[in-house]
Order: sequence, then structure tokens, then C-alpha cells
Amino acid sequence: MTDETKRKANEVADALHARGHEAPAETLRAAAAAERVEGAFLRGLRDACQTVLTAIEAIDPVSATMIDELRLEVDKRLIQHRE
Repeated sequence: MTDETKRKANEVADALHARGHEAPAETLRAAAAAERVEGAFLRGLRDACQTVLTAIEAIDPVSATMIDELRLEVDKRLIQHRE
């Protein structure tokens, strides 16, 4: 991870904190300190998309298979970043 990545992660954490999102801000700061920002962004993206994906499944049950494949792909990448 580059210094630029750490700097940007801390900028995002500052912006989150300023908007009252303390828990995600601290999670991102910890990820930057541990040099695991990519995984933190992927986890955040997966969490943010979960609501949208659930709504799509409710509207169009046929899409459930594609959505499960997307979730599995993101989870696979999260696991790779943990190693």
C-alpha cells in the first residue's frame, strides 16, 4: 500500500467523522494503520450494496442467482485481502 493510499483513506475517514459516521471512520483509520485499506473499502462497498441487492431481489426474484454470484465474488476478494 502506498503513502498516497493511506493519505486518501485518512481523508475519507476525516470526511466520515465530520458527517457523524464515527464507527466507519475509525474502521477506515485502523485499516490504513494496518495497511489493509483495500479490504476495508471492499467490506464497506459490500455493506453499502447489501440493501440495494436485497431490494433488487425483492423486486425481481429471478435476479437472485446473479446477485449471489456478485456477493460471492466480493467475498472472495475480501478473503484474498485478508491473507
